[in-house]
Amino acid sequence: MNVGFGRSDITPRLGVQLAGYGPYRNRAAAEQVAPLHARAVLFRDHARTALILSVELCGLPRDLDARIRSAAARAAGVEAAEVFLSVTHTHSAPAVGGMVGWGEADQMYVETLPARAAAAAAQARSALTEAQWRVAAGPCVGIAVNRETDAGFAMNANLAERLDPAWRPAHPEHTDPTVRVLAAYSGGRLLGLLHHFGCHPVVYGEKTAAIHGDYAGLASLRLEAAHPGAVAIFLPGALGDLNPKLNHRVPAESLRALRAIERQYATAIRRALRTARPLPTEELRTRRTNVTFTRQPWTRAGVTRRVAQLERVFERAGITDFPHTGGEPPLLTQGMEVTRLNGLRWLLARWRGARAPNPPVCLHGIRIGPVAILGFGLELYHSLQAGILTASPHPHTWLVSLVGGMGYAPDAAAQARAGYAADFVPLMCGEIPFRCIHRELPAALIALADRLT
Repeated sequence: MNVGFGRSDITPRLGVQLAGYGPYRNRAAAEQVAPLHARAVLFRDHARTALILSVELCGLPRDLDARIRSAAARAAGVEAAEVFLSVTHTHSAPAVGGMVGWGEADQMYVETLPARAAAAAAQARSALTEAQWRVAAGPCVGIAVNRETDAGFAMNANLAERLDPAWRPAHPEHTDPTVRVLAAYSGGRLLGLLHHFGCHPVVYGEKTAAIHGDYAGLASLRLEAAHPGAVAIFLPGALGDLNPKLNHRVPAESLRALRAIERQYATAIRRALRTARPLPTEELRTRRTNVTFTRQPWTRAGVTRRVAQLERVFERAGITDFPHTGGEPPLLTQGMEVTRLNGLRWLLARWRGARAPNPPVCLHGIRIGPVAILGFGLELYHSLQAGILTASPHPHTWLVSLVGGMGYAPDAAAQARAGYAADFVPLMCGEIPFRCIHRELPAALIALADRLT
C-alpha cells in the first residue's frame, strides 16, 4: 500500500475565544503552550483511496466540516466522501461555531481554517510512498476516570497523589484501559502513526486561557520529535464520560498535570509500538453514510412556550450579564439558561411546518486489513463500547468520536438522568435530544462494521 503523512499549522492568533467549559466565559487565548496542527494520512491501494485528517479543535459544525473535507479532498486528489475528518477534542483550541455560548467563533480564523488544514492533505499526497503497516494494543491505565461513576472532576483531588503514574481510579473498569496504535514503516523508518484512546483532552480547565492540544496533542509532538519526519495522529475513542485524572486546576497546577499526563500517555504509546506486528493483509475499504436517529417527541408549540418562559427569566428587574448567577444546580445558571434559550430559537428557525428538524449523524468507516476504524459525529459513552467491539467482525475495531459532527451519545443511565449530556448538549447544538441513542447508535455502528467486511 502507498501511504503519505502530512502536518500543517492551524494555530490561531492570541485573543480568539477558546471552546469548552461552560457558556459565556469569555476565555480569550492569552498564551500559547504549544502550537495546534492538522495532521493527515493518505492511503492508496490500487483503485481505492482514503484520507484521514485530524484537526486539533474541540469540535466542528457540519457546515465547516463539509468545507474542510472539500478543501482537503482537492488537495489530496480524492473525493470528499473519502475524507475521514476527525477532531482531537482539545478544549484549549479556538471556538469555531456549532455550540451556542461555548466561545464565540472568530471569523478570520474560521475562514482561513479549510486552506490551512488542507495543507496537511497536500503534504500527505506529495509524501506518498510504499509502506508496511503494523498494529498493536497496549495497557494505558491510570490516566482516565469516569466522571459519571467516579471522582471525574479533580479540582480538589490531591495533586501529588494523582501526578504519580502508579495512581489508579476507584473504578478502572469504567475507563478505557487500552491505547491502540497503527504505525506505517518504510525501510525500517517510522513514517507516521495513528494512536487511539478514550479520554477527554481537558487537563487544562476553565481557569486557563492557553492554546495547545492538551495531553494528546503534546504526546503527538513528543513522538514526532523522537522520530523526525514522522506524523502522530490522535483519534479520540469513547470519551463521552471519561476525564483525565487531573483537570480543572489553577493554571500552575494545570501545567504540571499536563506535562505529567502527556509523558505517561506517550510512554504507553511507545511501549505499544514495541509490540506492534505486521498486518496480515492491507486491503483498503471505506463506507460513509448519514443516519437519522429517533429524537424526543417535541412539538413546535411546546418549544415556542419554552422560549417564552426563558425570555421572561431575562426580563426580571436587576438582571445582569454575569453568567454564573441565577440558580442551582449548575445547569440552571444564567449562562446555561441563555444557551437553552438561543438553542431553542435556533431549533425553531429550522422547523418546517409541523415537521421537527432532525439532522442526520455522520457514520464513516475505514478498514485497513484487520483494523476497522468506525467514526461517528457524537461523543460515545464508555459503557456502550463493549457491545460494539464484541459484535464487530474485525480483529481490531476502533470507535472514533466526533467525526463529522458534535454532540453526545449517552448510555441508558445518563439518558434516564436527563441532565447535561442527554438534554442540555443537544440544545447547545440547536437540536432536539435523542430518544434512544444508546440503542440506535451501537446498532448502526455494528451494521457499518459488517459493511466493511
